Amino acid sequence: MPWIGFLLGALIGAYLHGFKGFIAGAAVGLVIGLVLRKSPLAREPANSRRIVALELRVAALEAELARSPAPLTAATAGSSAPAVGVARGETPVAELAVAPIAGAPSDVVAAPRSPVRKGGAGAPGAVGVAHAASSVSRPASAAAPSLWSWFTDGNAMVRVGIVVLFFGVAFLLSYFAEHVTIPIELQFSGVALVGAAMIGAGAWLRNARRAYALALVGGGLGVLYLTTFAALQLVPLLSPPSAFAFLAAIAVLAVMLSLAFDAQALAALATLGGLLAPVLVETVSEPLPLFAYVAAVNGVILGIAWFRAWRALDLVGFAGTFVLGLWWGYEFYDPAYFRIIEPFLAAFFLAYVAVPIVHALRGAGERRIDAMLIFGVPMVGLALQALLVQDTRYALAWTAAIIAAMYALLWRALRRTKNMATVTLAAAFGALALIFATLTVPLAVDARWTSAVWAVEAAGVYWIGCRDDRVVARGFALALQFATGIVFLVGGFNEFAAPAFANRQFLGSVAIALSAFASVRFGDNRGETLPAGERSLLHLLFGWGCVWWLGGGLVEIARHVATRPEAHAMLAWTAGSVAVAALAARPLRWPRLDSTAVVLLPALALSLAHDVAHGRTSVTEYGWAVYSLAWALHFALLYQSEARAAAEPAATGAKETVGLRPWLAAAHAIGALLLLGQVAWEAGEWTARVAPRGSVWAACAHLVPLALYLLAVTLAERAAKGQQLQWPLRTSRDAYAVTAGSVVSVALGVGFAALAVLSPGDPRPLSYLPLANPLDLTLMVALAALFLWANRHAGATARTLYRWLGVGAFIVLNGVVVRTVHHWLGVPWQLHALIASRPLQAALTLTWTVAALAAMMVATKRQLRMLWLMGAGL
Repeated sequence: MPWIGFLLGALIGAYLHGFKGFIAGAAVGLVIGLVLRKSPLAREPANSRRIVALELRVAALEAELARSPAPLTAATAGSSAPAVGVARGETPVAELAVAPIAGAPSDVVAAPRSPVRKGGAGAPGAVGVAHAASSVSRPASAAAPSLWSWFTDGNAMVRVGIVVLFFGVAFLLSYFAEHVTIPIELQFSGVALVGAAMIGAGAWLRNARRAYALALVGGGLGVLYLTTFAALQLVPLLSPPSAFAFLAAIAVLAVMLSLAFDAQALAALATLGGLLAPVLVETVSEPLPLFAYVAAVNGVILGIAWFRAWRALDLVGFAGTFVLGLWWGYEFYDPAYFRIIEPFLAAFFLAYVAVPIVHALRGAGERRIDAMLIFGVPMVGLALQALLVQDTRYALAWTAAIIAAMYALLWRALRRTKNMATVTLAAAFGALALIFATLTVPLAVDARWTSAVWAVEAAGVYWIGCRDDRVVARGFALALQFATGIVFLVGGFNEFAAPAFANRQFLGSVAIALSAFASVRFGDNRGETLPAGERSLLHLLFGWGCVWWLGGGLVEIARHVATRPEAHAMLAWTAGSVAVAALAARPLRWPRLDSTAVVLLPALALSLAHDVAHGRTSVTEYGWAVYSLAWALHFALLYQSEARAAAEPAATGAKETVGLRPWLAAAHAIGALLLLGQVAWEAGEWTARVAPRGSVWAACAHLVPLALYLLAVTLAERAAKGQQLQWPLRTSRDAYAVTAGSVVSVALGVGFAALAVLSPGDPRPLSYLPLANPLDLTLMVALAALFLWANRHAGATARTLYRWLGVGAFIVLNGVVVRTVHHWLGVPWQLHALIASRPLQAALTLTWTVAALAAMMVATKRQLRMLWLMGAGL
């Protein structure tokens, strides 16, 4: 981190303010890099290095214990473990390995055979133990490196001297360029020789004083970089091609030294310097030599990855390569360069896809896979590709498809390996394959086809998630299922699509629906093994699929069918869909399909309401066929559901049967009411078409089916006399007789009162005959039906029933008198005219007197006091 900050700061400072900015930027970048070492992001690699160092020291200690247990046991004097434990072959590894590794860099502790630490010597066998013992007393705060600890830990004088050396070299070069008369070539050559001497000294001290040697090598490489850059920028000593060659050679030297020292920091420094070289020398306008050089740098990185799992090197190479490419594209790219750039972009993409694979196969990634490379490379690569092909149709879609296919092949190749790292990597590649396959569709087609393909993909992912018991995959699939509908709605239903039921809009809706059904079926096959929350989502998803299936068809009908038969066509689509679901439920062994029947009654109700609102019969426009089939389907589904509920074994189906019965009863009652309402409406509608306008025939025709219904259910119950009723009364008697009967009785009572009081009872073309006309006959039948039904199901006392019967008969009798006066004597059917009519008053007086005498005679004979009092009152 410090070296990266140093070089980046130097580069930015030089770009902004020349050589003085170079010096200031280098200093600021170095300080920022050192501070960032304290951040949590920097601690993770440090912790990994400590784990590796711990494992290496434990292995070294075990080897030493096997060779010479006695001295090592003595070295651990003060512990509570007896020495005889070692003699019996018990290795006190846990006791020796518990010491924390605090702040020790991996390049220092990776070789436990080194006898040197802070300039001191030690025995080769005891160095690991001594270091571990010293670590025990080290405070916990020392585990996190800080700016101050960089100067105090290790050889502080060397590190401070290296920093001072950089500033001194920078000012020395500036002073040489401005004041010294010695030939400039000799001046810069001398400084370069100092850097080379530092590198040589570091290489010579590699085994004796490794930390000191590594600092000298890093400083020498920095001096060489500074000297080359100054020779290019301060004075025209080097031409751009020569400076480029020198910088590349320094990078190669740094790579070789990093391998020799096993130092990740040197490798990252070399890579960064190598990638900055083309930028510093301003020879980067031509793409072929530039990206060929960058490809060579990345080839070196890939080669190193085969031997070393250096995360910093990988990240520096990845970031440097793509940032360099992005900068060059912004400054110099022209569409004419596409044929040159595209192969290099593909090569860089493949190289950094291969890096984590190499680490996993070599066993270097056992503890962790690099998510930055795995997920960052495809995203950055696709972004750069989008800039290159933004003017080419479908190019980005093809790119996403190719990337998806590549990741799918990698997933297939790696998922069956026994290495845990490769299995994890395979899972990541599988997720990327799915993501890029998902991206392919919207990049290629519009929102409707995108929704269709996403829906199918979601069903496939959910199937895999159910098969492999992957909760994340199933969650992604369910979210994608609902997202498909949202994307489809964004596409809109505004455009007219033809031909009907064979256009992308309808097919997209069908794809969303069928995919939702498929996902629900996969989930139902898992049964109770799915979490309760997910099973609840499956109910919602099934309803979601039904909405898209029915909605897609209804939209097609609304656009392609004329207005008059539109409601009947929609009912036919709904009923046909329910019928197909019911027929498919048995072969598929999927009972959930039977639940689609719940939409049939609402569809019937809406269609009937549409016909009634438009004041026309429901049997025209093929309604006779549609309604007949819909009602037949309704009762067939009810019969099938009840038969299946009755056949369910008590052990497995009792709970479901109990929960199903209220729904079946409600379906029976609502269906009976809707069917009766349709019959009553049709009876009145067709009667009105043949009867004279204004006659009473249509009103009576509306009321008669209600009375006949009450008579039918009541007489059927009486006729049974304890015997089994016919279906559907056998299984749902209360639904028809009580629930539906209550609603029908209320409607019949209201109709009875309205006709008896308000209707003049015009029987044209027939003449009016008291008690022998359609109105009076209808009222008597209605009154009888209400009395018989109430006597059985109302729960009222006999006295209350007879009171209401008397009231109803009195209303009918008075209505007969009033209508007779109206029709026979020509009294207008107006309230004031009827009240002022003396013949009507006389007729009512005689009628009430006769009715009173008859009531009193019956009351005396049967000893009914209340009836006698009513007669006396009349």
